[in-house]
Amino acid sequence: MEDNRTAKFSKKRRNRKVLYLFIGIFLIGYTFFWKALNDVNRTSNNIFNSLNTNNKRESQVVIEATQPISFAFLGVDNGSFDRVDVPGRTDAILIGTVNPNTRTTTLTSIPRDTYALMVDYEPYEGMPYYDKMTHAYAFGDAEMAINSVQEHLNIPVDYYVEVNMQGLMDIVDALGGIEVTSPLTFDYQGNYFTEGETRIITGKEALAFSRMRKTDPEGDFGRQKREKLVIKAILDKALSLGTITNYESILETLEDNVKTNLTINDMTDMYFSYGKSLKNFETKNLVGEELWLDDIYYLYTYPEDRLALSNELRAELELPEITIDDLELSDVDYYNYEPDYNEEYYDDDSEY
Repeated sequence: MEDNRTAKFSKKRRNRKVLYLFIGIFLIGYTFFWKALNDVNRTSNNIFNSLNTNNKRESQVVIEATQPISFAFLGVDNGSFDRVDVPGRTDAILIGTVNPNTRTTTLTSIPRDTYALMVDYEPYEGMPYYDKMTHAYAFGDAEMAINSVQEHLNIPVDYYVEVNMQGLMDIVDALGGIEVTSPLTFDYQGNYFTEGETRIITGKEALAFSRMRKTDPEGDFGRQKREKLVIKAILDKALSLGTITNYESILETLEDNVKTNLTINDMTDMYFSYGKSLKNFETKNLVGEELWLDDIYYLYTYPEDRLALSNELRAELELPEITIDDLELSDVDYYNYEPDYNEEYYDDDSEY
């Protein structure tokens, strides 16, 4: 009898320990969950930036698994080195279309030197003003940059994410580095890359990898390819479960260097509704010819090429086709410019 009572007592004590352990784990998990949720909400509020851009849709887009959406990624050349407090320009402009029906994401590069209308910028009253696409941000921040891209291609941009140079480095470092395969051998600002070599790179290396263009045989188009590789690598790493344990460093990085018009609810819905689509990438480019005006280099994009790209993106967004009459034609378009120069690439901007 005594042995039975002892056994029952020991069993109850073990059960009690298991129960206490379970309660302890639950409380720790519950506390971690609410702390993480509060941290995410705080960060979301700090990086949120509402935009009043021109509406290119007949009805408002809603993030759900049945409706394709578009976003702009703006890589701004400030926030680091000797450009901490300057207005900045968009060194990288990428338009993404996400179609959950085809489970495809398309990243389209818009060259920084593209000759385009600066929407809502009139240094001379009543006169349209044309400049490099990269300068739209300097004239009117993200709103003008997005409006100018929308007008150039006649496509809607529903959401945007803006990251400065310091932000790119910090995000990559917070993720523990990203894996890329270099398409060519080069060195830039003391960072060395070998063609065909796949390795984990740091934030400083990621910035160098995505910014070099002077020694790339493809110039700015080569840089656009490397920018896409970096963005895809960041998304792949960010969507993995391994980033959860490092969420505090990631959130701290976002607060200082990122702006977006996505709310926390938008981000959550996008992760669950578009997560699979964000892993399947296709790439496109806006192409053109060199144009020189007053000894300044621009990239001139023919209306026919813009129209073809516009309709490709509109098809991915499940929007109706347009005709060339629906494009905003520039002053050069009206002069029926036919480039015949074969001069060395010239850029009036400094490397930073």
